This record gives sequence, structure tokens and C-alpha cells, in this order.
Amino acid sequence: MLSNSFTNTEKEIISKQVKNIHMNDVEREMNKLIEIGDKAYIMSSRSRIGNNVVDYFTFTQRLETKGKYDINFFDFITNIDEFKKKKFIQTMLTYYKNVKNKNQKKNEYTVYKEVYNICISAINIIRPLVYMEIYSKYKPTNVLDFCAGWGGAAVAASALNIKKYIGIEINTSLKIPYSNLISYLEQKSHTKIDMLFENALNVNYSCIDYDFVFTSPPYYFIQKYENNVEYTSKNDMDNNFYIPLFTKTYNGLKKDGIYIINVCKEVYENVLIKLFGVANDIYHYKKSQRQNDYNEMIYVWIKH
Repeated sequence: MLSNSFTNTEKEIISKQVKNIHMNDVEREMNKLIEIGDKAYIMSSRSRIGNNVVDYFTFTQRLETKGKYDINFFDFITNIDEFKKKKFIQTMLTYYKNVKNKNQKKNEYTVYKEVYNICISAINIIRPLVYMEIYSKYKPTNVLDFCAGWGGAAVAASALNIKKYIGIEINTSLKIPYSNLISYLEQKSHTKIDMLFENALNVNYSCIDYDFVFTSPPYYFIQKYENNVEYTSKNDMDNNFYIPLFTKTYNGLKKDGIYIINVCKEVYENVLIKLFGVANDIYHYKKSQRQNDYNEMIYVWIKH
């Protein structure tokens, strides 16, 4: 299979074909998030308010995430003639041509992305509204997000004017997008945002002041993010990623602090219960699932 050879500029052009977001969309949605404030819990689980704020800055990098067949979206369109030979993909493309997009309102790249979502992997974000609902419930001062991802948490913290958000992210391709996002958020909020682009396992958490953790680490082999370490098995990932990372970040948390992890039930049962016991609170995660029947929850512990 051919690797894509698109330049960064070409990738930006393609991503805007898929999702063409303008700054006035960003401004409108950010203002709406600020207006919603601590009432995020009343919003529908289908509400996408705030998603465009995240996607305006980091959508192109999200398309670099690899799913099934170890390919990302750019690889998919590079090898589209080969993938058209797969019956289920050809069936979806035919359905779009004859039914869903028969009026051709969607461009070619948009159709390919929707088919990629269905047949390969839907690379979803955590909606800012989800973060806002959790933040509003527990009212943190200094938030640690050691798998910061696409920026939804920073947007949510800023919408609520939380004192400080500390994000740790291994994907160095997000440095410039985060710099641009932070520059924008500083115009809308007093929240201080500190981003550290580093492997979260290598960070000294005793040097960071935080009373609250809420993050969503990568799940077993579901998606492969840029710059992430690859593990040979679930046991390898438990012992060399989850266990040391959860232990370090929990130990650095202030007494009476809140520790929240969004993860699948399997990681909760295999790792988190053994480390911290049964969660004090468990919430259903208000979002479309990462894969068809992938069950994920939000697990909460209070550090005594």
C-alpha cells in the first residue's frame, strides 16, 4: 500500500474541503459556550456547539490518526482505487452516489471522509460541552490533562474561566495548532493555559500544582495517534503505559483532589480498579462511540 505524499499545505487544503470552518463560526460557538457556562448539563448529548472551535485549529492533524488497516485518511484517499476493490467500501460509495449524495451537494473528499468514518475509523473528539459539564460539577482550580489530544479541554476550561489548564501531549505536530488555539482563547478568557509537548510518562508531576485530573488516554489498539509509542499487547500496554502513568499522575494530585479518567470498561477493570479501587462515581459518556459498540465511561475517584 502506498503512503500518502501530500505536503502539509495540500493536507490543509484537503481538510478544508472536508470541513470548511470560518473564524466567524469559531467566534459564534465560543461565545455560545461562554454563555452556556455551568449549564452544560442541560445540553443535548447531540449538541455540537464548540466542536468547530476545536476543529478550526486541529482538524488537519486529526486526519493523520491511523485506524483499521494502519492507515489515516490521507493514506485512504491515496489508495482509494485499491480500497474500492473491497466490497463493503464499494457498497458504501455506491450508496452515496445513488442515494445519500445523489444531488452531489457533498464534494468528493467529504464523501470519502464519511465512508472512511464508517468503514475504517471515526476519529472523534471529546466535545467541549462534555468537559464543561464535568468541570462545572467539580469546580476545579488547576486542571491537569495528561493526554490533551485535540484541544476540547482547553476550550472548555477557557469557556468557564478556570484558573489554570495544564495540558500534556506527545503529538508534536500539534505544537503550532495549539499555539494558535491558545492565542485565540487568551482573547476570550482569563484561563492560563500551559502546554507541555512531552511523553506523559517522562513528566515529573511532583513539580506541577493541580487539584483535578480529567483526561482520555488512548485505548487498546483502537486508533494510532502521531508520535505515540506502539505496544505489542494489551498486557504490554497495561504494564508500560497505563499503570505507570495513572500511578504517577494520581500520586501528584493534591489531597482531596478529583481524578477522572474517560476510558473503556476493559481498562477500568484491568487496571484502574486494581490501582485505586472501585470508582466513587461513574458516568455514561455523552458522545457517539469511537467504534460501533465500543463502551466507554467516565470514572471518578476522590483522593483522600
